[in-house]
Amino acid sequence: MSRPALWQLLLLAALLWGGEYLRRDLWDPDEVRYAYVAREMAQDAHWFVPYRSGEYYAHKPPLLFWMINLVSFATSLPIGRLTVRLPGFFAGLLALWSTARLAERWAGAKAAWPAILTLCTTYLFWHEVGFSRMDGPLLGWTMGALALLFLNDDAPAFWRPALAWLFMGLAILTKGPVGLLIPVGAYVTARLAAGEGRLLRKSHWLWGPFIALSLPALWLGLAWGTGAPDGYFRELLFSQNLERAAGVLGHVKPFYYFFTTLPADLLPWTLCLPAAVLVASRDPSRRILLRRLGGWIGFIFVFFSLMTSKRNIYVLGIFPAVAILVGSTWSDLDAAHFRWARFARGSFLLLLSVVGPALLIAGFYPKLPIPGWALWPTGLVATLGALALWREARWSNPPPSFFLLAALVLLAVQWTVGFFIYPAVNPLKTPMALAAVVEERLPPDRPLFIYNINGEVLAYYANRRGEIIRSPEELRVAMERDRTGIVVFQKRTFDDWPADAPRLSGKTGEFRSGSQRYVWLAFDRTGPESPNDLSLGSGSDE
Repeated sequence: MSRPALWQLLLLAALLWGGEYLRRDLWDPDEVRYAYVAREMAQDAHWFVPYRSGEYYAHKPPLLFWMINLVSFATSLPIGRLTVRLPGFFAGLLALWSTARLAERWAGAKAAWPAILTLCTTYLFWHEVGFSRMDGPLLGWTMGALALLFLNDDAPAFWRPALAWLFMGLAILTKGPVGLLIPVGAYVTARLAAGEGRLLRKSHWLWGPFIALSLPALWLGLAWGTGAPDGYFRELLFSQNLERAAGVLGHVKPFYYFFTTLPADLLPWTLCLPAAVLVASRDPSRRILLRRLGGWIGFIFVFFSLMTSKRNIYVLGIFPAVAILVGSTWSDLDAAHFRWARFARGSFLLLLSVVGPALLIAGFYPKLPIPGWALWPTGLVATLGALALWREARWSNPPPSFFLLAALVLLAVQWTVGFFIYPAVNPLKTPMALAAVVEERLPPDRPLFIYNINGEVLAYYANRRGEIIRSPEELRVAMERDRTGIVVFQKRTFDDWPADAPRLSGKTGEFRSGSQRYVWLAFDRTGPESPNDLSLGSGSDE
């Protein structure tokens, strides 16, 4: 079996994620936030310091926002579903290419496609490449860097480490210092764990870090030179790195957090891991591969476990290593009769046999929040896939292509989820009711007031500039300035409006977006004014 060509990986990725990209709206929080920040960057030409509703946005470096605008410019498409997701798509493609090359180098050409299919059908990888978030692009850059460093050890050439360190610089511009620490740490630990420390003696350690650090240094210099606002650098460099790692900004989890999340995020291939480890450990020719991948996996796992702040997506860099390990043992797992191999095959059968009929039955439930028919394609594919696997397992002993068939069924299941189920959820995840009100009542040149929340999803779908209001006094001043407009509150904030604050009045309406409930208030101060009212209209829209 030959290794996958780039065009084959491109076709696979387009088929897997294309339906979701075209049919699913941008969802809160991350996708729509990055879309809105990128849109405001282009509108105001704030290319070096990102802004959100007029306030600087120091949570992340700007590379993803630049890439979104670059895709928008190159395709002449507005910032939306495709332009926001294509950077993550190409990063996912780079991760797939890197995984295929390493699998081929370490386990032979026959392991490349199994590793790719294992990675694609692992839940968290599929999810993160499908959603436009920082971790998909981060994985692409770090995997590209890792692959080039490993491959350079076999065939040294100046361009490989140079490009690897350039990728690390781009990774830093995507999500900060982890873009350098993760590939360097995983590479060094993998080589040491495999007893290959001699391969670390390379000259690129002297000059490579300068390439990686030159990109963020150039950006920071340009941001400073163009007048970055007070507090931007402190929040960017200190709060969003050191304080976040220490748990000051949230996501505080115990040290054993990843022991509880990683098995679920690696599904369904978690079910094969014990058998894959046993196969590799019993074969002397594969033990070095197991040690190398174990060093890679172990470094990332321990690195993030030692941090106080944790999220499941932080360890996404483990997934390609797991895919190489599992994919390289497919043929052995197909044929093996020991307990863990039978458990892996039986678990896949059970999983699809339960999920398929359950989705078909759930589609008839009258109180579903989405149309029931949207579940049927996924349920049908999973059910037919389970029957095919039962036939494979029963009529062939051993089943020669059980896990290949299982991976193809999972790919089909993922495609139907992206093409049918996700679009059916769009009305629940987007504030289209607010968009209709804003289109009717708020002129295009007026901002949408957003009270004491970030509310990117509100401003993005309203297609208006957001203006964040932090206090009743700020709201009073903004209303006096604009005279007419719309302000959006979280419902609990509106219901608990302080008695000693100016009274809220005007036309109002409630709406939902995701799990949040909101109230919009249309104010009009063009008539006779009352000093105790923020607005003088009355009544509500039912």
